[in-house]
Parts: sequence; structure tokens; C-alpha cells
Amino acid sequence: MNITKLSAMLCIAFGTLFFAQAQQATVVGQRQYSEPDFGKFYLRFGASFLNNDFLKQLNDGELDDAYSAPTGLNFELGKYFFMHSEPIAGLFKVGLDASFLSLGYNPVTWNDPDDPDYTEKTDLTTVGVKLGPVISFNPLENFYADAFVKLAPTILTSMSEMEDLEEVLFGLKSDVGINLRYKKVTLTAGYESGAFKYDSYNSEYNEETGEYIEHTTKEKFPMGMFQIKLGLQFY
Repeated sequence: MNITKLSAMLCIAFGTLFFAQAQQATVVGQRQYSEPDFGKFYLRFGASFLNNDFLKQLNDGELDDAYSAPTGLNFELGKYFFMHSEPIAGLFKVGLDASFLSLGYNPVTWNDPDDPDYTEKTDLTTVGVKLGPVISFNPLENFYADAFVKLAPTILTSMSEMEDLEEVLFGLKSDVGINLRYKKVTLTAGYESGAFKYDSYNSEYNEETGEYIEHTTKEKFPMGMFQIKLGLQFY
């Protein structure tokens, strides 16, 4: 099991356990959700870890050492829009989580199989927006836990003109995760999944005409990643 899938499973397990404990503590202690406004702006910055499907695509279906993906970077700017001022049953609030700008930079390294000392470095850069529901709990004073599911229309390009990525690609990704907040400081863990469609060009030699015939097929470029972020959330 790779680190991406393990991290995602731990994230989901921790979130489920935390929310269960938070709800139990709230019911037993009769604590009321306390938050002074309808929404909060946030800035988040962190690390991204691409999964193995992405590497296998670059390596023509094999998980070898030709292409590798070091840790990437991500940045988000967004806001919560809670739909009500009073918590539901005194336990939680429901709203929308909107990321107005989501940026990702993922370095990629190509290692020459015939020359271990030769490498080429490039990148995959993403720009997108995200929107989806969020549910927020307040189990302790000044401490909040949010669960979110967001759709993320995203474009994929390369600032270093990656050879295998000669055009700007578009994909509709999803982002599922949890966000822990203490006062203004946040810790967010989530998993982005999705794929980008592109045209694949192939040529076939026709013996009767003595010419090459070009074919165009639609292919998908999978790009899932685990992300962890630190941030600030403002009143």
C-alpha cells in the first residue's frame, strides 16, 4: 500500500472517530456550537503527494524509476458560507466551502534508464476553483472540526513545457477531507481525485499506399493526490 492511499485512509478514519467523539461529548455535556459569524475567509498552504496512477501513466503503464514525482506545493484562498446563524440542534452548522483560487505545483523528474547520472526536471501546474458542502462541529471552546466535499474544475499545464503535456488540459476533480481549526490556525487534510482528457496521436503504416495514417483517440490523464495544509482563518 503506497503512502498516498495510507494517508487518505488514516485521514478518513481519524475524521470519522473525531466527529463521533465530538458529537458524543456535545450531547453528554450539552455544549452549544458557538461561532460569531456566518463565514470565514481562509488562506492555506501545504504539500501535495501524487499517487501511483499518475506515475504509471507517465511510465507507459509500468511503475518504474523513469519518472518520479517529489513532494509538490499547493495554495488555497477561500471562504465558508454558512446557511444559518443558529446551529442545528445546538450541534453543528451547514454551509458551502468555496475556494476562489486553488494553485498546485508538482515537480516531475525523468531519470535516463541508460545513464543514471542524467536527469531532466519539469513540472505539472494546476489552477482551479472548488465548491461544495461543509459541515462544522464545535466540540471544544475555540476548536472546530469541518468535513467537506467539493467539486474542482481545474486546468493542467506545465510552466517548463513538459514534453508529454503540449497543451492546456481541463478536468473536473473532487476534493474530500477534514479541516481542524483552533482559533485562527487550521490544519487541513484531503484527497483530490480526477482525470484530465487529452488527444493522443498515433500513426499506422499502410502497406498498400506506402503512407502513414494518423489516428486520434481520446485518453485520460489520471491525477489523484493527497494534500495536507496549514493555514489561517479569519473572522
